[in-house]
Parts: sequence; structure tokens; C-alpha cells
Amino acid sequence: MQMSTLSDQAYERLRSAISAGQLPPTLVIREVDLAREYGMSRTPIREALHRLHTEGIIQQTAPGRYAAMELGPKELTNIYHVREALVGMAARLAAKHRTRVDLAKFEDTLEALDRACEMKANDEADNLVRAYFHAIAEASGNEYLHAMLGRVTDLFRYRALAVSHPEWRDRLRQEHRALVDAIANQDPDLAECLARELIAKSLAIRIADLAPANVPASSTG
Repeated sequence: MQMSTLSDQAYERLRSAISAGQLPPTLVIREVDLAREYGMSRTPIREALHRLHTEGIIQQTAPGRYAAMELGPKELTNIYHVREALVGMAARLAAKHRTRVDLAKFEDTLEALDRACEMKANDEADNLVRAYFHAIAEASGNEYLHAMLGRVTDLFRYRALAVSHPEWRDRLRQEHRALVDAIANQDPDLAECLARELIAKSLAIRIADLAPANVPASSTG
């Protein structure tokens, strides 16, 4: 087996673990521990960690030690601005190039997402929201755009707003549906507009979620 293949495997495993929240920012990621856990030498592990560090997914805390990036309002805003542009372009292209297979995939994903939200199946809902945007990017027909959007999404731990914010469930359901309808009706301008609005709204909610953690505790003494 080629060393580059081992490095790619380590990279994908680490990226998935970080995206799934299995390696939170508070956990030290040690090169030597990963080599032992993955059954690899330290060279492919080091290469994988270097790639993740270059992409801004992890930060180096000491030689051979890393941690997932902890995202504050500024970092989250920067990521979401890029994500908004990519999702908007994906929706525009999807409206031009979507197929019947794409439309069926949208419908299946939305129905499954509705069920997961009603059952409060958080992890499943997270995966289905990812699948929803993945399907839109795939329908765009642009593999580079698809890959870039996947990388940007992996920069943060995705939580489906319809689960974490039940009060938004019906509205988000309507907005997801409206976006799919715009793509189905081959209206690229409307599709891009709705996609951008959806991502911008998600950012506003997530920034609001961070606010309490950024307010210093009041002194009582």
C-alpha cells in the first residue's frame, strides 16, 4: 500500500471525526496516539495532520500535538460567508442542470428530515441536512464546487437548526421546500436568492447561540 494512500485514509478519518464532534477543541490530538490507534507509522499521520492544519480545521498546540479549531463569532462568520456564496452558486447551477433523479433525491431527503425532526433524532437530522445540501451541490454538475462546499462544511460541527431550535422547525421546513421548488421550476435567480437567505439566517441563529458563552460572568463579590 502506498504511503500517500495511508495519508489520505488518516486524513479522511480525522476529518470525519472532527466534523462529527468526536474530537472537540478541548481534546488534545497527539500524533503518537493516532499512529497507535490507526495502526500506521507516524509519517502518514503527520502528513494528514499537516493537511488539516493547512485547511484551518485544527491548530498546533505543541510539537506533535493538535486540537480542533474553536470557532468564535468572527471565524464562524467568515466560514458562513464562504458557505453562503458556494451554496448560492450550487443552487443556481442546480436549477439549470437538475434531473429527475436529483428531484427525487431532494424529496426523499426532505421527507426523511421531517421524520427525524419530529422524532428529535439529532444525529440523523444533522446527517440529513448535510445530505440535503450535498444533493444540491451534486445537482449543480460542478464537481469542484461540490468538493469545495464539502470542505467548508467540515470546518464546523453541523447541528440541524430544526432540532436545536424547534421553534424554527416549520419555517425551516417551508424554506427548504421553497428552495427545492425553485430548483425544480428551473428558476436560477430565485434558487440562488433563497439559498443565500437560508445560509445567512442560519449564521444569525448560530451567532446568537454563541452570545451567552461570550458574556463574562457577573461578579457577586
